[in-house]
Amino acid sequence: MENKFRVSQVFKLVLPTIFMMSFMSLYTIVDGAFVSRFVSTDALSAVNIAYPYVNFILGLSIMLGSGGCALVMKKIGEGRSDEAKKDFSLIIVFTLIISIILVILSLLSIEYILKILQAKDDLYEYTKNYLFYMIVFATPTMLKFIVEQFLVAINKSKIALILSVSGGILNIVLDYLFIVIFSWGIKGAAIATGLGYAVPAIIGLMFFIKKSSLLHFKKPSKNIYVILKSCSNGSSEMVSQLSSGIITFLFNYVMLKYIGEDGVAAITIILYIQYLVTSIFLGYSIGVCPKISFFYGNQDIPMLKSLISISLKIVWGISILSYIIILISSPILVMFFTDPNTNVFNLTIDGLKIYSISFLIVGTLIFISGMFTAFSNGRVSAIISFLRALVFESTGIVVLPIMIGISGVWWAVPIARLLGALVCLYFYKKYKPIYRY
Repeated sequence: MENKFRVSQVFKLVLPTIFMMSFMSLYTIVDGAFVSRFVSTDALSAVNIAYPYVNFILGLSIMLGSGGCALVMKKIGEGRSDEAKKDFSLIIVFTLIISIILVILSLLSIEYILKILQAKDDLYEYTKNYLFYMIVFATPTMLKFIVEQFLVAINKSKIALILSVSGGILNIVLDYLFIVIFSWGIKGAAIATGLGYAVPAIIGLMFFIKKSSLLHFKKPSKNIYVILKSCSNGSSEMVSQLSSGIITFLFNYVMLKYIGEDGVAAITIILYIQYLVTSIFLGYSIGVCPKISFFYGNQDIPMLKSLISISLKIVWGISILSYIIILISSPILVMFFTDPNTNVFNLTIDGLKIYSISFLIVGTLIFISGMFTAFSNGRVSAIISFLRALVFESTGIVVLPIMIGISGVWWAVPIARLLGALVCLYFYKKYKPIYRY
């Protein structure tokens, strides 16, 4: 053993999860393009208005998945594999129960949710139709993200990738069938997305039935601490997703106030492009963080140091490359959603020139936050996510347009992420002697 990683080894570790998350973002973008092109840009705006609720669902699943993975993999690293299997089984059962309760409560209160989301006028029916079917598919949506994270954790990254790609292709095919052929409109987009999540969720669960698997279903643990610890440990991911929903809500509110529905469509397109960029870093984090948990669990400090050091360099390199590519290709990307020389197109291009500066920073924020989750220090991860999004970004979105006009909306995110990077640097230095990375 060399007691250190090579760059090629790290890429072999993370490429499946990067491709998995990137492909998922690509078919989400295609989903939005179908809505924009074959329904209307108003329908695309409605998808964005409904998205804070979707972020909440994703937040729950990523919180349980990432927090649970760190807990389970740490126990495996400590040689407590039987206990880890029981904990894993409990997390899956809990997800199933809580998601069903969430579906029932959400359907009963859908009008109230629409009121909170500020769905009004021409966008109301679009938003209601989309939201209804996303609620119906909440259970497979949550299970999909959790199952894929655990598949990655047990070195089944290629299977997770295949499932994600298969679900994405199904989503795209069904988008064409439901929206273009059947003319179901925005309802078709939601059903296609839901089925695209459901198929990999069901198939993925089957891989944990085999007794030969590193993790497989056993009689679930009765220790409620496992759920509480998973939620606590993954709280940063929940905060991040909830923050994303709140930020989306604020963007929609400010755009409707200053520009109108074209402004909502423009910020929706930019958020789709941001999703493409952040998916790369989320994929990297999902791929590498279970290993950080494992090496921390068995106190293999040389491997831990090597993995984190190489990871930071790779993340910085990808950040610079992503920024350059997005700047060069932005007209092509925006044309997927709207025709050139339209008001929406011009607004999006102008905003993206400023907004894309944040892509230089977001990878570091995602990795550092994920790293602390891997150390089972959800508190620090949550503080980073809370300050970056709920404090810095939300304040910027509300205040900067008052000070410098609509360009303040675009500057809010780059400035917030720069401040978030300073917070990350503080915690990175503070905890370096403790975790010895």
